[in-house]
Amino acid sequence: MSEDLDDEKRLYECLRKYETIVKQFEELMGIMSNGNAVPKTKWRKGRRGNASGGGAAASSIQTNNNEVLVQTVTRFLHELRNNPRDSE
Repeated sequence: MSEDLDDEKRLYECLRKYETIVKQFEELMGIMSNGNAVPKTKWRKGRRGNASGGGAAASSIQTNNNEVLVQTVTRFLHELRNNPRDSE
């Protein structure tokens, strides 16, 4: 009987983690889709006005996007580690 309860508890915890991961994945996809549209637009504008400055601006934007992505993934991993039962 105790094994059944332990199994149910583990299944419940896995489900909560899965729900958290799905929410995090959706947020990450939103960041990626928004982040990819903006740099292309800014890069094109920079290329029209100044050929040498456009690459630097795009590189700076990509670096900022990478930093946001790293911070977001790090936060997600901390949330999963610290709150396995809490998907909110």
